[in-house]
Amino acid sequence: MTNRSMEDPGLVTAEENERFWTELLNQDASEPEAFRDEDSEEDLTFEEAVAQLLKTITASPQHREIYLQLLAFCAKRCSLEEAESFVAGLPEFPNAAQPPYRLIRTMVDAGGLAWIELTEEGHIVPPEDKVDLTEDEVDDLVASFAVETTPVGEQAKDDLSPQRRMKKLFDEVPSRLETYRNVMEFCRKPRTYQEVHDLLSSAPPVAGLDGKPLQPSFFLDMLERTGGLKWDGGWHVTREGVELLPHLG
Repeated sequence: MTNRSMEDPGLVTAEENERFWTELLNQDASEPEAFRDEDSEEDLTFEEAVAQLLKTITASPQHREIYLQLLAFCAKRCSLEEAESFVAGLPEFPNAAQPPYRLIRTMVDAGGLAWIELTEEGHIVPPEDKVDLTEDEVDDLVASFAVETTPVGEQAKDDLSPQRRMKKLFDEVPSRLETYRNVMEFCRKPRTYQEVHDLLSSAPPVAGLDGKPLQPSFFLDMLERTGGLKWDGGWHVTREGVELLPHLG
């Protein structure tokens, strides 16, 4: 997790974070092949294609939430410019290591988004219309681009939905549920790290797997990873987190 004015020395049990994501991904599908060329992609089953996309999404934690929100935004076809503007406006984007276009193309290449070529009139350019055309003629034919979430992208988005991720997190170690809930309730309005630290300092400590007390950064990190909290000038609970709160215990 990106350091956001955290004065805490860091996560006590960072290995728990990685184990959580490994188990979540393994639940969705078996590990896909490490490399497939363009020809072999046509031979993927739907489940294999979803597994390959899930691997791409979860391989880059700093881009994970951007990818998932992009797949949701593009459920209805939109222009490339609209998709780029959406990505650039996300609160997670300042921490991204790539520009909007490259993030979009990553989802296209991984099968989550369909890349659609359009004529000047807005009609889709079918592949057969480009046969035997020169590169310049293709450039003249294709006037703009659009993107739209594929069935594979829709399934991957559902598999990694915040509701599903949070439920697994809360069920994994029930003794931590009250702390997660208290942090989310406290963050109904934006909070600093120090405010969350003070909140948890006044409560009995929660031990990690190694028996050492878990730091506030651990709970913030896990809730952010699962879509329960978001950083936007302060820590605040997400819409999905608010919807889930009444059902937590």
